[in-house]
Amino acid sequence: MPTTSSDKFIVSVLLSALTAAGQAQGVDTRWQLYVADLKHEVKVEATVRFVEEPIAESCMGGTWKRVLVEAKTTFDEKFFPLTEPIAYQLENGELTLGRTAVCDGYLLLSGKSDDSTIHGDYDAVSIAAGRKLGYFTLKRLP
Repeated sequence: MPTTSSDKFIVSVLLSALTAAGQAQGVDTRWQLYVADLKHEVKVEATVRFVEEPIAESCMGGTWKRVLVEAKTTFDEKFFPLTEPIAYQLENGELTLGRTAVCDGYLLLSGKSDDSTIHGDYDAVSIAAGRKLGYFTLKRLP
């Protein structure tokens, strides 16, 4: 049976929709966030959700999307602020999230995925320099 260009178009739209739905399902999940200092003492523990909604304010270039904080178990607002807007970006398999709305005062968690867990570093970043503040872990919740 010959296929027409309209058939090909419909199939490509359906495949695109399925791909987008699969990606959204992976992003819009709950994660347990742990942020620790350089001595590996947990200072922040929270349940977060990554959503596809773009963040309104960011001083950093790129496509930044919103992280919703659903619950805070342990938190040190001075160490890693949970009351300020938190954004994330996925680029080349690396997740970066944190405070991007305070220009030249970025607090960023960056790491790569290991199955259902993401580990990485917590850094304070500015135009002039950066310094390591600690570590973080994200675990996907069921």
